Amino acid sequence: MGIKRYVLLSIIYILAIGLYVYSFNGDSYTLKIFTVSLSMPVAVWIVVPVIVLFFASVSHLAYYAFKDFFYKRALKKDLDTYIKVSKKIILGEKSGLKFKTDLFKLPSFISKTLNYVKKADIQNLENEELKECYMLVDNIRDGKYEDLKKFKLSPTNDLFILNEENRLKSEPKYAYTILKTCENLENDLCQKAYNELLNIGTFSEIKKYKFHINKNIFRRMMERYLDDEDDFDMDINSIKEMLETFNANSEDYLELAQEIKIKLNPDDLIELFKKLYNEKGHIAANAYLYTLFELEMIDKVREILENSEEEDFLKFKTLLFLRDHGKNIDTIKYLREC
Repeated sequence: MGIKRYVLLSIIYILAIGLYVYSFNGDSYTLKIFTVSLSMPVAVWIVVPVIVLFFASVSHLAYYAFKDFFYKRALKKDLDTYIKVSKKIILGEKSGLKFKTDLFKLPSFISKTLNYVKKADIQNLENEELKECYMLVDNIRDGKYEDLKKFKLSPTNDLFILNEENRLKSEPKYAYTILKTCENLENDLCQKAYNELLNIGTFSEIKKYKFHINKNIFRRMMERYLDDEDDFDMDINSIKEMLETFNANSEDYLELAQEIKIKLNPDDLIELFKKLYNEKGHIAANAYLYTLFELEMIDKVREILENSEEEDFLKFKTLLFLRDHGKNIDTIKYLREC
């Protein structure tokens, strides 16, 4: 029974009792308490306890009505909070939201320990906000790029990072945007952005970022440098610095000599490897001797070999012996295979 109906019926009941009593006894009764006296009709005295009970019961009903009202309001707020928490869980975010009612505390705790990993059947899901989150996650995991601005995901969120990688794949120039905000160069996303920059950036742009140069990165830059259709350009000093950075060995210098000869004129080529030979000694010696062989500077080769130790440069000594006896062979093939 609603409180309004209860009040109405109670008033009718009180009036009915009062009129009934008054119909057969219309006298008054005086109540004396010490010096105070109160005179009222008997019918009124009869309904006074009922009226007191009426106000007490109305107060009781009002109290629990208000209590129920606030509880239902708390439930509604907790439901809204639970939806917000669910959205964050689906999107892989942590939530610090708290619940006011015990009803949602256990489901909330359990939900926070779960991860959304498979495509959900959302066809019958009525909540559009949750449906949007599920579709968003599925799209990103399928390799699509989605606008996540309104979801305000943290930069360390796995879904956010995957979404950035998806955009990087479809928009290689987005690497510039990612690298501007990279504080930790070892970060996986930063590494992938730098990897993309190696394909599209100029040497000055690549050099601006202080990533560790390893042999693989050097080889990729050399491939672009040696490609006539690529306007990628590197200065000789930078090439030397990178060789030192990843501690290039004799094979690396020899490979460089073989490849870079198509890019430099003979004088610059000799000057480069002569300088490397003077600085690096035996490590760059094979590259320098190979360069001299290729440019037919046999007298200079002979001079270096004659002034070397007997056990040094045996392959080049063999090559020079064969050449002196009219036998010309593929220099680089012999150096690598024999």
